Amino acid sequence: MQRLATFILVTATAACLAAAAPVAAEEALDLPLRKAGQWQLTTAMDEGKGPRQTVLTMCIEAEMEKKTVLASGAEHRANCSTYEVKKVNGTTTVDAACAYDQRTVKSHTEMSGDFQTAFAVKIESTTSGAARGQPVSVKRTILQEGKYVAPSCGDLQAGEAKDPEGRKVMVQ
Repeated sequence: MQRLATFILVTATAACLAAAAPVAAEEALDLPLRKAGQWQLTTAMDEGKGPRQTVLTMCIEAEMEKKTVLASGAEHRANCSTYEVKKVNGTTTVDAACAYDQRTVKSHTEMSGDFQTAFAVKIESTTSGAARGQPVSVKRTILQEGKYVAPSCGDLQAGEAKDPEGRKVMVQ
């Protein structure tokens, strides 16, 4: 369960960073890409019972980051009825309404930072629909801060992350 929670927390940023990828790969990306290298990610997720925090070290490879953004953008275009990206005063916001497996997700995301040395992401979302035949509504807030550590990933492979205990998981 801990590995699943870790995966969800790390991929939250990848999904949010990828939210506004262009229709064609030749077009400029609407969202910033994280600089290649080793990053420290601190993530707090709260679903109404208080925040759960995770700290991970992650290896970002430039081409993999770009491909992840493009693939996620295609998924969002296929599943979201509303998808608006705005850039104002160094902050990128994304407002979306998406449908996945009989559930709807409405979200507001704010991203700031230079994505070369640091970034901050805040995602507020509400998921509603049915799970096992029962109505479900979950309000979630995810806060993530990323800090660039080094150009070398050390013992991590591209797309891999590890927790403070050294457990590794593929996240990208």
